[in-house]
Amino acid sequence: MDDEGGKGWSDSHRAAWRMPAYIPAMISRRGFVGGLAAGLAWARDLAALERTRGMADSQERWRIVRSEFLIPGDRIYLNVGTLGAQPRAIVDAVVEHTRRVAESYPPAVPWDELKQRLGALLHADAAGFVFPRNTTEGMNFVANGLELEAGDEILTTDHEHIGGLCCWQLAARRRQLVLRQLALPPSPAEPEAVADLFRRAVGTRTRVVSISHVNFTNGLIMPVREIASMCRQRGIVCVIDGAHPPGMMRFDLSAIAPDFYASSPHKWLLAPQGTGFLWMAEEWRTKLWPTIASGGWDDLSLGAHRFNHLGTIDESRLAGLLAALQFHETVGADAIEARIRELRRRILDGLTAIPSVHIMSPQDDSQGAGMVAFRMDSRDALEVQERLSQIQAPDGSAFAGRQLYIRTRVVSEYDLGWMRLSPHIYNSEEEIDTVVSILADETRRR
Repeated sequence: MDDEGGKGWSDSHRAAWRMPAYIPAMISRRGFVGGLAAGLAWARDLAALERTRGMADSQERWRIVRSEFLIPGDRIYLNVGTLGAQPRAIVDAVVEHTRRVAESYPPAVPWDELKQRLGALLHADAAGFVFPRNTTEGMNFVANGLELEAGDEILTTDHEHIGGLCCWQLAARRRQLVLRQLALPPSPAEPEAVADLFRRAVGTRTRVVSISHVNFTNGLIMPVREIASMCRQRGIVCVIDGAHPPGMMRFDLSAIAPDFYASSPHKWLLAPQGTGFLWMAEEWRTKLWPTIASGGWDDLSLGAHRFNHLGTIDESRLAGLLAALQFHETVGADAIEARIRELRRRILDGLTAIPSVHIMSPQDDSQGAGMVAFRMDSRDALEVQERLSQIQAPDGSAFAGRQLYIRTRVVSEYDLGWMRLSPHIYNSEEEIDTVVSILADETRRR
């Protein structure tokens, strides 16, 4: 197997190894699902799911969707903000690709199809996509590849994930740069007020503004379009840590128009671990220095694709990413976003009714996405998280009498000590209500 994605192979040689065939670039979702259902297990899963579109009973549809996931019935998983749980179709796609490699028939990476489908989802120029393993790796590609001089400033915030912060810390220490973390308001502010913070903060030595699209701490949607516009006007490089939005909410990357956008489809898009992407604006596809040099690293005619030349890689993760995009299209991006928002609102309403719980996420659905963060007056979040890992379901709940494992996230970064819940389409109303009831009981414990 060629470690450069088939670079230099003849067409006949490349075709001989491309088994089974991947999705033709212009095929419709319905045609794709029907055409492959007879051959691949993961395509059969999607064909069955396709038939649920337009069901009159939406709750029944979500129960069918839930059956496509492998999460055991005693586990309530509310941490997709860290790692999504892959549905059966995505797992099967990875396994089947891995099996073909083991049989010495590894399919070629469908680079064009990956880029086109991802570009269609995000409304982005497909030629700008690169596929590192995660947001962290993508952000490091940017931080290592920019030409910055001693004294140049990188402006970011005090709500950045380590995956989007440490790369700048390393660059600052190595090159004598200035890294400044702008303090965001303790309570979610209006988008324009946040944008104004950046307008006032940038200075003559500011070369990079690096921000999250959605803050991992509390789900606040940052005014990235306004900030990116300000950066363009002032000649500042705008880098967005977009770990969360793809798969969680619809957005138009071409309208935001940053210089760079890095993400982790293994979260809300439910792709396998180790699937990331980095999108770069056209000018950077030939200007950014590669972090990893392999064949074609200096072939500027390749544009952004030269950053995909990383030596031998696990191509099964890219097969899984392609299946995840197809799964997302089959269920429907609008339906997924609406369902996530519905479950988020149910969490917010339930927790707001508990006197000793303080919501740290935006209440306004236009400002908050997917995740709900909160603190408890009388309880340490880590202690509560530990108890939730094995707890008896309360009487009167849908799980009464059962031992449950509830997976949450504690935002201990920046000494916040918040608990964070992030639901997805595999969660039910009964699960949300049960967790809220348990948390209400926990706040009464001393």
